[in-house]
Amino acid sequence: MVEQEHVQIVYSDSGLAKIRVVAGLMEDYSEDAEVPRQVFRQGFRVSILDARGLETGYLKADKAVRRMSDQVWVLTGDVQVLQDGGNALYTSAMEWDRLKQEFRSESEVRILDKGEEVQGKGFVAREDLSQYTIFAVSGHFEGDENNLE
Repeated sequence: MVEQEHVQIVYSDSGLAKIRVVAGLMEDYSEDAEVPRQVFRQGFRVSILDARGLETGYLKADKAVRRMSDQVWVLTGDVQVLQDGGNALYTSAMEWDRLKQEFRSESEVRILDKGEEVQGKGFVAREDLSQYTIFAVSGHFEGDENNLE
């Protein structure tokens, strides 16, 4: 295991920076034959970057575990996702599938979408929060109910 403090990592695809991870502490278990992973603690924050390298949103959590085998991040403790335009997601735990570009969870969730608040338990959402499905929905809705899936 390798341990690093005050970590900043930029992940890129096709030469373009896609996400920037900042954490107070990273424990790297990449060489673990059974469960290769990276564990982030103490101020975990991910900036989502556009093609120009500008932040279009961010997510943060108390703790994150990046599974190396499938590129899924498991986020726990005061999970928040905020996107440009003000859309936001709040939950206590979720998985972030980088390959599918989606969030999913069976936990309680609160989503702010164009000024409306939707709550429920269990969800699947695109990582840009443009589309989402919430199970066991509650909340107050005004406007076109076709905006919700």
